[in-house]
Amino acid sequence: MQGTFLERLRKNIEEPYALYREFRENDPVHLLPGRAEAPEQQWFVFRHDDVGQVLTGRHFGRRAAVGYRGSGPPPALIPPGFPRLARSVENWLVFMDPPAHGRLRSLIADRFADRLRSGELNEAVDRITADLARGLAGRSTVELVDDYAAPLPLLVVLEALGVDPGDREALRGHALALREGSSFRPGDRAARLARAEEAAGRLDDYFRAAVHERRRTPRTDLIGELVAADDGSGPLTDDALVGTCVHLLTSGHEATSNVVSKAALALLGAPAALAELRARPEALSGAVDELIRYDAPVQMVTRWAYQDARVGGRAVRRGDKLTLVLGSANRDPDRYPDPDELRIGRDVGRHFGFGMGIHHCLGYGLARMETTKALQSILELLSEVDTTDVRVRYADDIVFHGPERIELKVRQTAGPER
Repeated sequence: MQGTFLERLRKNIEEPYALYREFRENDPVHLLPGRAEAPEQQWFVFRHDDVGQVLTGRHFGRRAAVGYRGSGPPPALIPPGFPRLARSVENWLVFMDPPAHGRLRSLIADRFADRLRSGELNEAVDRITADLARGLAGRSTVELVDDYAAPLPLLVVLEALGVDPGDREALRGHALALREGSSFRPGDRAARLARAEEAAGRLDDYFRAAVHERRRTPRTDLIGELVAADDGSGPLTDDALVGTCVHLLTSGHEATSNVVSKAALALLGAPAALAELRARPEALSGAVDELIRYDAPVQMVTRWAYQDARVGGRAVRRGDKLTLVLGSANRDPDRYPDPDELRIGRDVGRHFGFGMGIHHCLGYGLARMETTKALQSILELLSEVDTTDVRVRYADDIVFHGPERIELKVRQTAGPER
């Protein structure tokens, strides 16, 4: 094999699944080379059962400092020198362990559930998908990401939070810049962290002002409800509130945008499935999980070993870092027969497209609903696309994996499906 797994993955970012299969079959719990003497080793885990073991195991978590065995200070979520980025990330639900995780998750989940039960979010998604689809009608060329898949979840989360849709573009730009801090992105990390620090500062200023406004004038939007929330342990701190707003904005809109974009690409590559759903659009709700399994929006998540363990027959030490390759686990033939085939009627069960365990994506229900309604509104358009002339450019991101541009040529006028 020429090059490390990560080097080869970046060269095959548009189609990583053959590489995943190679490692899943030959080195399913892969030790990143060159770190044997480091205080912590880094592993990549490819098989469905092994990924599930770590995601649901109580001896694996999100904090690098737990179980750290080095002589120096434990690794921080964000290196020193980037205080506003660090403050934001440390208050993200995804980086918390119990009991703080359980408390914050419950407060957020209850309020999302109320909005789903009341139909408030459903109505918003119906209105936004219809508006966006009308904007695509009559075009001979459609850019599906910027004109449809990206604005949809962003507008939905902004409406739920209660902030001005006129701030959409600025907030999306800051959210994308924040991702520059990821350790999995290529290039000079110090420069990337500096860009992420600036974006974190702008988002912090924006949402801190929104929190203070809700304290002065209570409102019934999601920010207002979180400001007023008290589960008996006292209200959330401003840092927790701001971090939660930033996290909902960034992770929610990027993952759902990738789901919609990649689901559309999958259907364009599977004309029989597209024809079936066009004939029976009511089947889309059941098909969404298969589309997510087939090409997950988040390809990897990270956990740290809190004690010595065995994963896939390999000895993992306390303090080791494990990167779980969700995209590979969802294509494991031991779990899904013919996993590289898109089967609309497949009984997917509990896939890893949005994680599993206590960190299973909080917005999964909303993302499924958004994707179902989004695809329903553009099925007619997709059926008129010239599939010989689809131009796709993927973002240089191996974690939030998805296209940043999809240019489609439409053979004839196609509007939103009625």
